[in-house]
Amino acid sequence: MQPDPRTNLSNQLADTLTNRSVAPDEKREVTITFRASYAEKTRLEQRCSGVVQSDYIRARLFDYPLPHPKLVIPEVNRQAIYELKKIGNNLNQQTRAINEAVKIGSQPLTNEVKLYLKTLEELTALLEQTRQSLTQPSVEGQRNDYQS
Repeated sequence: MQPDPRTNLSNQLADTLTNRSVAPDEKREVTITFRASYAEKTRLEQRCSGVVQSDYIRARLFDYPLPHPKLVIPEVNRQAIYELKKIGNNLNQQTRAINEAVKIGSQPLTNEVKLYLKTLEELTALLEQTRQSLTQPSVEGQRNDYQS
């Protein structure tokens, strides 16, 4: 039996947010400032690319897990992802409608219907793969400053 996708999503969200959570007894009430040279500031900005600077500094200083960089998706990809989601929703609606029709007996589960459902399933998987590839940052020119 496959786990509920909502549970997986909820667990992923909780894992992602663990770097940013603060226990109630550890509320951050003190502000610390320090001076840096322009070169140091530039280096910090490069290392933090996509991560809030205070989170990055806190992780490095206190041996917390390094936060994940914020994913920046180009506008063209955002539009493609939006369209893919609409297509995916339509495929899901068709699948539900067919399964419901078969369940109540208004549509026999013929080989053609089985083949159509399998095709819808494959299309949904392809859409998800495409969406994931559009949300991945490009490998070219990326530095991995989170390993040092």
